[in-house]
Amino acid sequence: MGVMRRAHVMGLGRSGLSAARLLHQEGWHVTASDSSQSDALQQAKRELEVYGIAVELGSRLQPDPAQMDRVVVSPGVPWDLSALVEAKAMGIEVMGEMELAWRSLSTYPWVGITGTNGKTTTTALIAAIFKRLGFMRPLAATLAMRPVTLLSIPSIPLPLFLLSRPLPLSTG
Repeated sequence: MGVMRRAHVMGLGRSGLSAARLLHQEGWHVTASDSSQSDALQQAKRELEVYGIAVELGSRLQPDPAQMDRVVVSPGVPWDLSALVEAKAMGIEVMGEMELAWRSLSTYPWVGITGTNGKTTTTALIAAIFKRLGFMRPLAATLAMRPVTLLSIPSIPLPLFLLSRPLPLSTG
């Protein structure tokens, strides 16, 4: 048996919760953090701790290659944070939640819709076309659920995603 991989999830909104669970399911030792301490985050902490996921509320990432192999950044967390820049410089893999989903769902075909205007309408239209043709497809992202959440659905023939902003890709 090899060394357990260690991941740190920054931000505990819907995406962060799903990313932490996914990493845990994939055999990672997971720590999750959020700089806030709201009641909703306290509930999220309790939910994740049931799975043995460590949660740090009211704290900021302190990159340490001895403690983490990967950092997964939730939407809403700025990519220019000094801690993320430092983590990359230390050789820690830094990726967004969408890249984590892409890697974990790489065996499935994806339909991704991007652009300046009309993404929601186009995504809903394509989902309706698929449904009309008899292809039930989960519609992810801002219209229903985050892509990492799809991994808890037993059968995912063709996920459909609304990508509402440019997504930074990891450099590691």
